Amino acid sequence: MSDITVLLVDDTPGNLALLQVILEPLGYELLTAGSGEEALRHLLTRAISLILLDVQMPGMDGFETARQ
Repeated sequence: MSDITVLLVDDTPGNLALLQVILEPLGYELLTAGSGEEALRHLLTRAISLILLDVQMPGMDGFETARQ
């Protein structure tokens, strides 16, 4: 397991799958979230090194997620 945890946040499952395919060979621990709310729940329980965050999502968009 890597010391680096990357949180991928996107409401489009295909985008999350593509990011996982690209990043998996690098050996990072990858977490996914389909919404801003889900991303924030991950942040309550995990130490995250990097967040790749979609800004156009229904409900809480990426900008509001980042502000939170």
